[in-house]
Amino acid sequence: VDTDLAWASDPALLVIDECHHALTPSYTGALRWLNPGVEAAGREPPIIGLSATPFRGRNEDESAQLARRFDGRLIPSNQAALFGRLQEMGVLARFEYDRLEIDTGFSFTAEEQWKIDRFGKVPDTALERLGEIGERNDMIVEAICSAPEKSALVFATSVAHGRRLAAQLNLRGVRAAAVSGETDRNSRRWFIAGFRRGDIRVLCNHSALTTGFDAPATDLIVIARPVFSPALYMQMAGRGLRGPANGGKQHCRILTVQDNLDQYTDRLAHHYFEQHYVMPG
Repeated sequence: VDTDLAWASDPALLVIDECHHALTPSYTGALRWLNPGVEAAGREPPIIGLSATPFRGRNEDESAQLARRFDGRLIPSNQAALFGRLQEMGVLARFEYDRLEIDTGFSFTAEEQWKIDRFGKVPDTALERLGEIGERNDMIVEAICSAPEKSALVFATSVAHGRRLAAQLNLRGVRAAAVSGETDRNSRRWFIAGFRRGDIRVLCNHSALTTGFDAPATDLIVIARPVFSPALYMQMAGRGLRGPANGGKQHCRILTVQDNLDQYTDRLAHHYFEQHYVMPG
């Protein structure tokens, strides 16, 4: 044991943030290191896991393993009423689920189909091609331009797609910018600051703002890319759910672009969530 960290090896309490990652070997090793005296002392320190997505996608076995790591205890026990309770408290915004159905027809290559079946995600090559469909982009831009909301965060299919949408929006007179994992830190900070102030109405992003991003005034989330992972979908939607008691706003709309992806359409994550949302009439 590193003598500089010996003081931390016998904690009174462990708190794990983003605990849906707690099954990884690094976490397992860390937990073993943090509990060297458990058997001798006859006790285990309390462990609290924090996560908005306390499951492992659609993998039932891994989700069960994750639950066992926390003794199968979920707080609060009445999860079905949790959303309503947090909304009444103002911690979560009231939200509605909306959809933009696009039937432009999109086919995967044989290699892309193999990758989807093997890895459970849409390959980058397919996402890039999807973001190049002009009719699809026009429909997304029109939906944003006609939206009554003041602050929109868009999840694009690729870096180029985010830039393309931002350019089209600016041409339509809507102040927009694009950020991604490729955007240098200073530029990204500048665009995000402008978005938070309201100088930028629409922020199009890819691989940058899925987690750890805070813009309380965001009242429209546009998920403009196909997502198979329920956890990833929830993380995207969660960027707009901060309520007034938490520095946010009263209402947020989650607009999901629903593509016709042939035999894979039913596997998209929005099907997993539609049962939890109020669909507009």
